[in-house]
Amino acid sequence: MTNSRYRVWLVDDSDQSRTAFYDGQKHHFDVETFSSPAELLDALRTRVPDALLCDIYFYDAQAQRDQLEELVGERIAQLREEASAIAPDTAQRGLRLLNDIRRQFRGSVPFPMYAYTSKAPYLLPSDGFQQLEDLEMRWLFKRHLGPPHVRRRLETDVREFRDQHNWRRWMWQVAIRVGVVAAIFGVLIDRFFTYAFRW
Repeated sequence: MTNSRYRVWLVDDSDQSRTAFYDGQKHHFDVETFSSPAELLDALRTRVPDALLCDIYFYDAQAQRDQLEELVGERIAQLREEASAIAPDTAQRGLRLLNDIRRQFRGSVPFPMYAYTSKAPYLLPSDGFQQLEDLEMRWLFKRHLGPPHVRRRLETDVREFRDQHNWRRWMWQVAIRVGVVAAIFGVLIDRFFTYAFRW
């Protein structure tokens, strides 16, 4: 019996992050974790995963990592508290809008949708991220990519989306193939009966 589970690798210098990821995903994927870029690169010489998750920040000392994690956590909590005082009832209208769009198209939106934001990574609570994930949103961060990169990303995504979801084109291609096969079959039958009844 072949193993149909995907091989998912994570490289992260935090023991806690690696353990949490492994424990959360081990029943669904064949998970392998790496604590350093060098360790991962060494593994890639002999085998490859189906998906790779890569932390961005690596620190030599755990104390540095813990200090920064704590600082980031404090600042995010402070930002969320301050932001909640500014129009708390209407600030996340984008989430409602995206839900409304999905309902309008009965769950099958005919175009790619993006969370186009600069604030969400800092202000959005965990359930907000979960909602965006459930809506199959793509992320596009404002002011982090220049116009040429954004344009290239949009063009690529739209082209791939249309290729995957354009059932009309698929149906037309099937109809053409069926029509060609039927036409060839019709010609062969015609020739067969023409020659069969000549004698």
